[in-house]
Amino acid sequence: MNDEHEDHLISETEVFNAYPFLQSFPFQDYTMNLDSEEDYVTSAGIDPVIVNAAGGFVKPEFINFNYQGKYTKISLSFYTYDINYIVDQSNRIKKLDSIRELLDNGLQSTVLLEKIDSIKKGEKFLKKLGSSLPIGKAFDGVLDQFLIAEEYTLDKGELRKIKSMFKTIKEEDYTEELKNIIIDFYNIHLHHIKILLGVVIASKIH
Repeated sequence: MNDEHEDHLISETEVFNAYPFLQSFPFQDYTMNLDSEEDYVTSAGIDPVIVNAAGGFVKPEFINFNYQGKYTKISLSFYTYDINYIVDQSNRIKKLDSIRELLDNGLQSTVLLEKIDSIKKGEKFLKKLGSSLPIGKAFDGVLDQFLIAEEYTLDKGELRKIKSMFKTIKEEDYTEELKNIIIDFYNIHLHHIKILLGVVIASKIH
């Protein structure tokens, strides 16, 4: 057993000791670890979720859900008290399979309007858990980081259209590289919703 795999097992064991129901988390493409490390970034302006999509923000008392795709690696970090809140509210959710299918379709699609539709419908699910959970503009800074990293600039109107997920978006107006950046940005929204769905499912079936 290599050190990296052993560390992964230890990390998930810590999560399961603190939250036994997460052993029933249904989406095997995510790994979990507890994070209590203090970082110099103490005010990222993202609550209740801190995004570490570009190698960034960590704060104490988080559960990190890590996703490793073929070309994508992200980590979404949730306050432990938000996990507790979601579990407490999970009895408000009755239909789960259709939401899972909707999110998977959105993640697999390469059509921007289909991703937007999945995000907006998924956020309706989040609102059933609590009005503070759909994070909306909290992810906007991530798109800005992606654009800077790829040396893209957009005028304010076009940037607002993408961030606000207006259905007036015309992907034929974008280069393939820019479209891929937008897809990555929308996928973070979809992963966020899917993780919270997984927490709800785990709490119900454990």
